Amino acid sequence: MAESRIRLQRQWLSLKFLILILAFCVPANILFAFTPPSSSDMPGTITVAGKNISLKNLKNPHQESAENIREGGKIYFKHCFLCHGDLLDGKGLYGNRFSPAPASFIHSHSVLKQPQSYAFWRIMKGGKDLPEKFSPWDSSMPAWEGVLDEDQVWKVITFIYATAGQRLAEDENSQSEPSVQRGKLLYAEKCAYCHGDKGDGKGVSANYSSPMPRKFTKGHIKLRSTPFGKIPTDQDLFEAISKGMTATTMPGWSHLSESNRWSLVYYLKTLSTKFERFVKRGKKHQITVVPPPPPFTLKSLSSGQALYLRNCLGCHGLKGRSDGVSTKRVVDINNDSIWPRNLSKPWTFRRGAKRTDIFKTLRTGLSGTTMPRFSPRVFKDEQIWDIVNYVQTLSLSKKPPVTHLLKVKKSDSLSLDPKDPIWNSVDTHFYPLGGQIMQAPKAYFPMTDSLMVKALHDENEIAFHLQWDDPRFDPILKTRTQVKESPAPPLPPHLQLDESEEEPTAAPEAQEFPDSLAIQFPVSLYKNGEKPYFLNGDPDHPVNVWKWESHPLETREMNATGIDSWTTQLKTGQEVSSKVVYEYGRYQLVMKRKLNTGGQNDIQFISGQAIPIAFNVWDGSSGETGTKKAVSSWFQMILE
Repeated sequence: MAESRIRLQRQWLSLKFLILILAFCVPANILFAFTPPSSSDMPGTITVAGKNISLKNLKNPHQESAENIREGGKIYFKHCFLCHGDLLDGKGLYGNRFSPAPASFIHSHSVLKQPQSYAFWRIMKGGKDLPEKFSPWDSSMPAWEGVLDEDQVWKVITFIYATAGQRLAEDENSQSEPSVQRGKLLYAEKCAYCHGDKGDGKGVSANYSSPMPRKFTKGHIKLRSTPFGKIPTDQDLFEAISKGMTATTMPGWSHLSESNRWSLVYYLKTLSTKFERFVKRGKKHQITVVPPPPPFTLKSLSSGQALYLRNCLGCHGLKGRSDGVSTKRVVDINNDSIWPRNLSKPWTFRRGAKRTDIFKTLRTGLSGTTMPRFSPRVFKDEQIWDIVNYVQTLSLSKKPPVTHLLKVKKSDSLSLDPKDPIWNSVDTHFYPLGGQIMQAPKAYFPMTDSLMVKALHDENEIAFHLQWDDPRFDPILKTRTQVKESPAPPLPPHLQLDESEEEPTAAPEAQEFPDSLAIQFPVSLYKNGEKPYFLNGDPDHPVNVWKWESHPLETREMNATGIDSWTTQLKTGQEVSSKVVYEYGRYQLVMKRKLNTGGQNDIQFISGQAIPIAFNVWDGSSGETGTKKAVSSWFQMILE
């Protein structure tokens, strides 16, 4: 009992110490939720395209007519839905990638409580125009002046106020009888922006979505209880509408009444002739039954590994990171031929990551993709469970929490080798990345969605260990560093060649754009906690950037005063060293530099002081270069 009490006292003292560190070192906006400004914080006038506009009595010139709402919706789904979401709830595809999070328009203190002139100001001027007390350099809300004209902004506002207001006022307990006619109205109102007026997947958001919206005219959906290529059941459609598609722009519509969701089901079935033909021919669905999962055993795991290597390795890769040799030939984002699922990130699984979810996906396949069905005629249930058990060993049990404070552990020594065992004892910090969709040219669906970061210092130098998944590495790295590729699946003996018969491979060449990663710091630390704009600073708030590139294989110290205003420091000022390895779909990179260089354009690290840090990543093989990249918001780091 006494030992337990002492242990609790020690834990409480540690917690108090951490609170003190945070209170004195971390700006208040990191500790507390972001509070948006109100109309009382709105300026009296703003200047747009050289024109002074008074906000005090500014009114929306558009009425909430069906035509204006529709036109505003088209603009919203071209420019806004990736952050603010299809449902206007701030939970778009990138809704959880930036901090502060995008505004929700459907809660009780939303923009609907403000005059529409307030929304006009926020849209035109974005996060950079917020008053200083609202931490202007954190917000990822872009300024839309110069992109949208006044008329377009007012139409977007009309759409937001009308649609969000309707959402708040809807009586979702309505039990009216479902009908095709009701479904048609709901589809036009809630679905056509993505899936198109005719259900052909050609809505206004199609070019800004990956995977692209489903084509209902083909009668297929990915998640079904029926075999590969077969039409779904009504219940399949209902569940797809209710649950949405994880890690895509398709949200769940469970807030709609059950009657309304069934109305949508009935209408969707009219968009393809396959459903009518199915009924006329008197056919019946073959429903995939998921049997109870057996107990996990080491024998099952071993069998699952062998089955995985024979049947899954070619696409998903040795470690499940989408780097299989066969996949690289068929991936074409522009034609919606996307990379296979990264099995090391179960929180992105479309159906879910439970054992029964994975079993069902293996049994049914994913229609419209290269993910096949594992037929009962070839694979017994026991074998499917074996594969499921092995797949679950390839990933973390759950998505890591976002680490807002990167703790740089003090060490007696540092290592530039990413594989050095010293890094195994260091805490890993998880950082989400979103597409750079604030300034053109934009990256609507970048390959990299997160980073894992570790950091050490020895009172003289600081080192960062960074790892990120990329299924296609820069080939030139084969000649310059350690590279381990996923092998091809084993061939049957009669198809195998002797080594002497194999044709020599061509010497690797660098891809057009290098794979790159940058760590960003403010050049100067401001006493009031002010930070540069997270998109690489501005002329008054420059940033210090350490940028690694796969070719030429080097890390450069740079300074930036904007997303497209970067300069490389003089050769005499280059003090960052680095080393990278690539293994089975994952880069591991270490960057190291002195804590203090004395350079006026360098960040100087001081123990115990909070320092802002942010990240940029480019996947060169996907055409990411310049402003087309994945980015993070600012986070904080502190040296132990």
